[in-house]
Amino acid sequence: MLLYLNGNIIDESAAHISVLDRGFLFGDGVYEVVRFFERYGVALELHTQRLARSLSLAGIEGFDAQTFPQICADLLASNSLQNATIYLQVTRGVGATRSHVPSTRLTPTVVAIATAVEPLDALTAPQEISAITAEDLRWRLCEIKTISLMGNILHLLEADRHGASEAILHRGGVVGEGAYSNVSITRNGALITPPIDEDPPILHGTARADLLSAARRIGLPTEVRRVTLDELKCADEVMISSSRRLVSSVVSLDGRPVSNGHAGPVSRALFHECCAEIRTALVSRESLSMHS
Repeated sequence: MLLYLNGNIIDESAAHISVLDRGFLFGDGVYEVVRFFERYGVALELHTQRLARSLSLAGIEGFDAQTFPQICADLLASNSLQNATIYLQVTRGVGATRSHVPSTRLTPTVVAIATAVEPLDALTAPQEISAITAEDLRWRLCEIKTISLMGNILHLLEADRHGASEAILHRGGVVGEGAYSNVSITRNGALITPPIDEDPPILHGTARADLLSAARRIGLPTEVRRVTLDELKCADEVMISSSRRLVSSVVSLDGRPVSNGHAGPVSRALFHECCAEIRTALVSRESLSMHS
């Protein structure tokens, strides 16, 4: 496998990073994950904007987020991949010693890895998953897509112990997000999702934005507002959105079925609309390529 490291695409076996890198020592870095279908990056512009936001909020200087699309294109071409997810990580860099506060401005360490995934045609229905609920034990700056994911991992390990694959997190009974996803519910025919900028903020999910756009296209009413834990537990449908899975339906919550225990009609409709929008983008890109 070929990966990107600090401006070069090299074989994985030749990739080396110092043990003094602050990402390794402190989890001091940010990341992005983008899904590509036929080398089309879903919401790539939004991912690039979010990367720039994370870098700014984290105070990491020396890497231009606008180079992200070209890194992705080069990495896909080098690995002869059409359908993939690309993970990009930017750390503050390598210090002279292990010091909590670096004495000088460092050069960021930038790594990107492409992993083959299934094509769009293989996505025929929303994945059905089980989830638990848990009091959010993470830090409050969740809008930064940081590589410091120990809090998320602990929640996911707890979910795994209960036979679930996601933990839907709340603070004092107010739902925020999942350990790796954004959360939405349906109630009385409307799609409802928590706001991203309340205190504490949650991740500005690109798949969340796509989900809201899909809802508007199919004429589904939407509400962006606080969701309580009680509302979550009595919702008509519960779904999560993420770049990797687009839309997934939560069919079991805390060991109890959601509705009839299967993906509901709204989850299915939104999943298919998201897929249709990607197909439209692929056709549009192909048309532009033929006429250029």
